[in-house]
Amino acid sequence: MRQTISFCLSAGILALLPLIAGCLNLEKSFPEKRYFILDVPRHGNPHLRGEGAVLRVRKFHVSPRYREKGLVYRKGDLSYESDFYNRFFILPSSLITEEVSQWLASSGLFQHVVSTASHLETTHVLEGVVNALFGDYSGQRPPKAVLEIQFFLIKDVSARSKIVFQKKYRKEVVIQESSPESLVKGWNEALRQILTDLEENLRQVDIKRAS
Repeated sequence: MRQTISFCLSAGILALLPLIAGCLNLEKSFPEKRYFILDVPRHGNPHLRGEGAVLRVRKFHVSPRYREKGLVYRKGDLSYESDFYNRFFILPSSLITEEVSQWLASSGLFQHVVSTASHLETTHVLEGVVNALFGDYSGQRPPKAVLEIQFFLIKDVSARSKIVFQKKYRKEVVIQESSPESLVKGWNEALRQILTDLEENLRQVDIKRAS
């Protein structure tokens, strides 16, 4: 008798499993990660001025708040969020360093622009610090892509170093919507504006004399 009851209970439970599985979705669907890059090509012909000057671009430092791959959003005065699913393809420090190097290489300000790994003897070194890299979604104002970079151009000749130019640039670009795609486009525009201003300012520096 007990075996019959146990068998009936087991059969009843097995019969209910498909119904339970149909009511409960045991598989959670998570958003797929998406990866973004910064891409700021320089347009126009180079204006050659830096014959004999060789610039080494050191890897830029990024504030600890923004140095990871996740896109960062400002939600309030003291509230920030990092996006786990929308991320930079590589670390922001490498992305920004590469874009700055390519822009200056095509500007003609220096005869050569090399990376830290190059063995060429250099006359100048460029260092940069990224102080802000976030989407501003706080308050009632329209969303903005915020980027702030401080540059240091260093004369590096005969084992002596001297800062010949330094300046901080901050751009806040209004974006159409609070989406990762729109934010990255805003950062690209902000970086384009910063590099345009940087190139114009560096043209006021006598690169040849400083080399």
